[in-house]
Amino acid sequence: MDPSGSKKRASAAADLTDDLIVEILSRLPVKSICRFKCVSRHWHGLISHPEHRKKLPQTLSGFFYPRNLLNHEDTEIPDFVGISRGEELPFLDPSLPFLPGYRWIRPKDSSGGLLLCNCWKENPRDEFNYVVCNPATDKWVVLPEAPDDLSSVSTIRLGFDPAISSHFHVFQLLEEDQYGYITGLNIYSSETGVWSHKENGWSDEVVPVDSRGVFMNEMLHLISYDVTILTVDTEGKTWRTIPLLESMGFENICKGPVAFLGQSQGRLCYMNTRKHIASKISVWILEDYSAGRWIFKYNISTSQIFGEVDLMMELDYALIAIHPEANVIFFVWKCEDLLMSYDMDRGKVCVICSLTENMYELFLPYLPYVPFYHGLADQD
Repeated sequence: MDPSGSKKRASAAADLTDDLIVEILSRLPVKSICRFKCVSRHWHGLISHPEHRKKLPQTLSGFFYPRNLLNHEDTEIPDFVGISRGEELPFLDPSLPFLPGYRWIRPKDSSGGLLLCNCWKENPRDEFNYVVCNPATDKWVVLPEAPDDLSSVSTIRLGFDPAISSHFHVFQLLEEDQYGYITGLNIYSSETGVWSHKENGWSDEVVPVDSRGVFMNEMLHLISYDVTILTVDTEGKTWRTIPLLESMGFENICKGPVAFLGQSQGRLCYMNTRKHIASKISVWILEDYSAGRWIFKYNISTSQIFGEVDLMMELDYALIAIHPEANVIFFVWKCEDLLMSYDMDRGKVCVICSLTENMYELFLPYLPYVPFYHGLADQD
């Protein structure tokens, strides 16, 4: 090996300007950029600089959640908890002050750097809007009223993937009142600015679980109580049911089902616990999307994570996300009010921070957020 050749390459790299380095990094995948933070203090500062971050691919920054203001019983605003200590927030204020005329702003879903919020007006106080906004750019879109329907809205979810399209979609699942069966779907497209109504394309007696969905491959994915994954595309033309294996079944408890659906490294990730082995979380990956083939990946002991036995998902703790670029999952632990992570490859537990909002009864929705610095297609 020629040592002089290594010195020449190091010298050539040192001659690169910061702007040129950022331009090169902007063409790399986000996983590589995270690794390059460790090259040197200079590179870490370069990559973390607020202006440079706007040009570089982004990864999970933290979680939005609702917060009640003290002494204001009818006022709620979004708040944010980051997962990296010392990292500057990708927005000025997590309460979204750029949204005018609202006294109550509750984040309902997140996707691709956008937030879907339920916003109650200051006047008249009994009216609300669905608003899709970008916290990093202070851009927002107020959705028009959806088509009138005798059914009630059981689920509303946001779908946005900036790598595929500059437009977002909002999905309203409609149910009949008695048993909660899905009757149809309303879809809002930011490209057209209008809602469209579609009749149910799944089975007649399907009921989705009230949990976060996954938007990937231009399809919304939801868990159903039939122990399947329900999918529908952004035009309401392609409806699919992906079966789960028998061992992927879940129990229903008073707070909800003990199962979680996420996306990591371009694949669906499913986690569940079983009644007779509640102290173990099983992790599955959809290895072949078109064939619906699941493979088992991990068994995780909850006693290893929390240091206690007999804890149950959705009673004592909740899964809130899986990292989009790593085999790391995130929890909130109710009795200790902690945000935690678990690295499945290394078996490493990390307490990220204490949570400011106590969870006396229900778990608050903690919505994962990946910054997106290019506004909204409607607002550019």
